[in-house]
Amino acid sequence: MTIEIKNKTNWIITFITSIGLFISLFIILVVIPFTSVQNDYFLTVLHFISSAAPFTGLFIIFLYIWLWNTFGKTVLIIESDIITVRYKNKLFTHPKIFSKKEIDHIVSKDFAVEEYKFGVRYHLSWSGSTYSVVIVNRDREIRIVDWITKDMAEEIIHKIKSIW
Repeated sequence: MTIEIKNKTNWIITFITSIGLFISLFIILVVIPFTSVQNDYFLTVLHFISSAAPFTGLFIIFLYIWLWNTFGKTVLIIESDIITVRYKNKLFTHPKIFSKKEIDHIVSKDFAVEEYKFGVRYHLSWSGSTYSVVIVNRDREIRIVDWITKDMAEEIIHKIKSIW
């Protein structure tokens, strides 16, 4: 069985990263080629590569954030003995596979107030999307679906438990 969970799109982040994508692409394709034109062809190529590298890195970071925020989906593939978690439209990720034997239980957890090793972090949400579906195995918790409502988290857990 497959469950697809669409990310909530933050339109402010989508707008800001879209502007960042266009600006960095404009710099890479228009500004740097005009500034790197020199008499020697080898030096032109070398100057272009060294000048475009930071902007290419910035472009990749903006693309990573923009893709995941705008089109991202978490896909849970539930089989009889394993759960596979895939993140669609998220660059540089591989599927996470969890065996039924190594999972103690699956719970929904509220992260409105999150404690971590440096203190406390508060997450404010008007829509109530502060819950996560968490796999508990032995001594650690692994979030598989983040920032959803309590109803959606409970529904996902119910679907998983009905198959297992």
